[in-house]
Parts: sequence; structure tokens; C-alpha cells
Amino acid sequence: MKRSNRLVILVGVLLAVLAFVGIVVLLNQTGGPSQEEEPTTVTVLVATEDIAIGDPVTPEVVEEQEVDPDEVVGTRIGSTTQVSGQRALYDIPAGSQIPAEAIGLGQTGTVCIECQLNPGEKAIAFQVDRVTGLDFLIQPGDHIDIVVSQQLQVVQPTQESLEDPTGPQRFETIPGLENARTVKTILQDKRVLYVSATRIRQTAVQQTPSPGQQGQQPQQAQQIENVIIVFAGTDQDAEVIKFAQNDVSTTGPLTAVLRSTDDTDVEVTTGITIDLLVETYGLPIPDIIANLGEEAAPQQ
Repeated sequence: MKRSNRLVILVGVLLAVLAFVGIVVLLNQTGGPSQEEEPTTVTVLVATEDIAIGDPVTPEVVEEQEVDPDEVVGTRIGSTTQVSGQRALYDIPAGSQIPAEAIGLGQTGTVCIECQLNPGEKAIAFQVDRVTGLDFLIQPGDHIDIVVSQQLQVVQPTQESLEDPTGPQRFETIPGLENARTVKTILQDKRVLYVSATRIRQTAVQQTPSPGQQGQQPQQAQQIENVIIVFAGTDQDAEVIKFAQNDVSTTGPLTAVLRSTDDTDVEVTTGITIDLLVETYGLPIPDIIANLGEEAAPQQ
């Protein structure tokens, strides 16, 4: 009887030893030397030559380098395949890292507008909607022209002024022509520094659904209604923009026209009024409008 008890105890001890050995072996397999060590460096892009504001950043002017993670500047670009001619938003000296913010990639945080200004340039903002903003396809680094559309009150000399040209001249409105439109390109070849939203890249970070929303379809991104465009110009340009868009909440008077970044020609335009549409472009005038103009003209 005693031998049986001793045999049971011996078997139990052996099983315990085998279990312990098995646990040790398993731990060594999952957490031992076979685990890959974390890399001590990360890949960044570095300029191989000086890159000026507006120059295209291509794989030919950059190279990959390994640096300590603490030495990464801005948002890291880890491969030359991620650059394909995006325009530099500020000067990048040779040997400097090229963060994503330098070429307008993934701008979801703070953007340095002052870094993008050349001496004498000022940052100027105006607001556009879906039509005047080219369907929100404008992005930093683009070059634009700006066209203004205004409603003007048409006036004519009063009868007294016509009878006495040497006296004080007075004017009166013409019935039916209180709000005549006039359109003109006022600024050309302006470099875009920043846009508050664009359909080319996603600027809004999708929020992680709360536990109560798990399994639900993700919400669609909020529809863009208006966009702020910031471009580089002069104080004179700022005065023109302020006059044309006096109310910052108003959209419509100013239209952004996209142009090639390599096109620096200044085009001389005539502007457009109803007179030019009729005389130069052959816009036909219905008889009822022509008769209205004759009736409104002062009698001699």
C-alpha cells in the first residue's frame, strides 16, 4: 500500500517537472531571441540640391537617408516614390530633410504661412464657393489669376447738366439699369500658399467611432461649402481684394482661375461689360431693351 502511494507521488512529481520544462520552452519560443528587434533608425527624404519655392520635387532631386527617430523633421516621407513633382512650398536647401508639409502632403495640422513668403510678399486671403473656387481642386503650390465681378449703378448727366456744361455736373440713375455687371481680371500669376479644404487631398481626419457606433456605416465627410484661399501678393493686392470682397462672408465677387505654374506671362484683358459684349462679341439686344434705352435717354 505504501509502495503504491510512493509511486503515485513520484509520478506526480515527474509530471510537474515536465510541465515546468514545457512552459519554459514555450516562453523561449514566443519571447526569446527569435523576436525581431525594433529598428534604431527611420528613412527620411533629403534634398540633393537647392530647391526653390515653386520648384517641382521629384525623385531626381531627393535621396533616402537613415536618421535617428528623434531627428525627424515634421511629418516624415519614407520613400522617393511619394514625390512626383509636387511644388515646394518654401525654399529647401541641399542636405535638408523634406517633410510632407514642405510639398503640401497630409496637411492636417499647423501650416507655416510665413515660411512660404519671399521678401516683400504678404499673405492675402479670400473666400470662394464651389464654382468660383474651381470645384475646390486648388491646392498649395498652384498659381492662380483672380477675376472680379461687380454690380455698378449706371448714371447719366441730368438735363440741367446737359444744358449748362460749364456749371456743376450732376448725374441721375437710368431706370432699368440700376445694377449693370462689369467683370475684370484684377490679379495674375499669384502663388497659392494654403487652402482650407481641397478635393484633391483629404484634410479632415476621420474620427474613430465610439463603442456605441461599432458596426455602423462610417459617416460621410461633411460637404464643403466654402473655401479660404491664401496667396502670396503685395499690400496693393490686399487693397484690391479687400475692396472687391468687402464682406468676408460673401462669396461670388471673386473667382480663382487656375494657370500653369510655368506660365509667367501677364495677359492684357479688356474686362467685360454689356457694351463690350454687344460691340465686340456681337451679343444681340432684344428690341424691348433697345426701346427702353431710348425712352430713358434725356430729351434734348
